[in-house]
Amino acid sequence: MTIVALTEPRAGSTPVPPGRGRWRLTAHRRVFAQPPCPTWDQTITIELTQARGRNLSQQWDAPATLLFTLNGRDPAAALIQELQTDVFAWRWDETSGADVCVGRFIVTQSEDQISEQEHVVTFTAHDYLAMLDRRFELGATPRVITATDQDTIAAQTVNIGAGYGSAGGTAWKGFDPGALMPMQAVRVNPDGTARAALSGVVRDRNYAGGLSLLTELDELAKVQGGFDYDIVPSPRGQAIGAGPGADAVRIFYPSQGVQRADMVLAYGANVATVTRAVSSADYANYVRTIGNKASADPNAAQLVGEANNADAAGRVVGAWGLSENASDVSLQATGNQRAAGDLSIFGVLVPGYTLGLVAERYLWGSPNMGDTVRLIVQSGRLNVSDYVRVVGIAYAIGDDGEEDVQITVGRPLVTIAKLLGKNASAIDALARR
Repeated sequence: MTIVALTEPRAGSTPVPPGRGRWRLTAHRRVFAQPPCPTWDQTITIELTQARGRNLSQQWDAPATLLFTLNGRDPAAALIQELQTDVFAWRWDETSGADVCVGRFIVTQSEDQISEQEHVVTFTAHDYLAMLDRRFELGATPRVITATDQDTIAAQTVNIGAGYGSAGGTAWKGFDPGALMPMQAVRVNPDGTARAALSGVVRDRNYAGGLSLLTELDELAKVQGGFDYDIVPSPRGQAIGAGPGADAVRIFYPSQGVQRADMVLAYGANVATVTRAVSSADYANYVRTIGNKASADPNAAQLVGEANNADAAGRVVGAWGLSENASDVSLQATGNQRAAGDLSIFGVLVPGYTLGLVAERYLWGSPNMGDTVRLIVQSGRLNVSDYVRVVGIAYAIGDDGEEDVQITVGRPLVTIAKLLGKNASAIDALARR
């Protein structure tokens, strides 16, 4: 094994203040307003100092999840109400010498377990990006978009979901104030700084009633020439253009993350454990997208978008197909873009690595989601020295204040939840055909 010496920006750092852990959770009353909204310091109800079993998981182009437990007999547990409470997660940053707000999460689930010895309640919370999946197009007729920049379409979708958009008359404005969510779309560069210019990529879209707004956003992002997206909580969102108190749904163009020359992820140095997974389920060199032919005639030709790599006709790996039911697609150009976008993601057999970092070796922002970093793994049959992209970061926060950080690089690992979600999306799309 080759040990790689790493230079990390530890000099001059500010350690975690004594008497507290690296992480803090604070509970807040939910905000039903459009920007400007009440800020976090105006809505806080209590700091959850007794929270245990804390886990925060973030993934590329997907909502984040926070889990934690409390003593059910703790007065703090009684202050947390499902669907009514937000929880802000804060992590101490040695470089800035201050807490960084990692995410705002709405408490969506709870489970009480009571025995003679104890009463433990486990809370599950999701960020407001996940809430877009509970908002959908309300129009009786499709929302038709013609020759519009994809940044504008993404912003319209977010604003409709947040309850204060009005595009096409399909907004959730009729449910004020209950439909209002403190979130706002913001254009950013790959490094996360504010971006003034539109992408310049023009799209045509038909969005049928009942289509999930998160699905809209994700499918718009995943076509050829698309974008990446995430959400950052209000304490950080205002610096890049979100209104006061609003989380920023960041629209990255052309993609999220930068290539990092200042760090290496190396097994035996700052990486303690490695899990490598390669699956044919993550690979396709021929993609066929079946759209909505917009005809009641069963004999009418299907709307088909296709894309393939040259190796599909070769004798090395052979042809591996992916067929996607995209009945929400009724434009040929969109079908072609969808197929090309899928091919750009699945057309290369990319391993996925889950890297468990050595304790105290992770610094906030090193790396960020989407960053490309060098990975070195030399063990047995593996002799890896390549650049990989960060597609997931998970924090397991110990009860004594320590943390275990896992970074997923390469390709997001396929989970049962993802497979079931894909099937549900396809069935839902068929129902709208």
